[in-house]
Amino acid sequence: MRIRRSPEFKAAYEAGSALLALVRSRQTANLTQKEVAETLHVSQPYIAQIENGTREPGYMLLFRYANAVGATIHVIPEPRPAARPTA
Repeated sequence: MRIRRSPEFKAAYEAGSALLALVRSRQTANLTQKEVAETLHVSQPYIAQIENGTREPGYMLLFRYANAVGATIHVIPEPRPAARPTA
C-alpha cells in the first residue's frame, strides 16, 4: 500500500507506538493516571486525553511523563525530505 510509505503515516504510527509504550510503562509501574497527573502537576483528565490520543502534549511533558513512570524516551533526529519545487 502506498499510504504506508508516506512520511505522515510513518510519523503517526511511530507516535502511536511510543504512546502505547508509555502507557504500558505506567501500568507496569502500577501507577494510576491520577498518580502520574499529581506528579506532573496536571489533571487526571489531561493524562487520559494524552493516553487516548485526543490531546497532543509538548515534548517536555512527554519527557516528564516518561521519567514519572520509569521510562526513557530516545529521540533520533532524521533529515527532512527535500522540498519539492513548486511550479
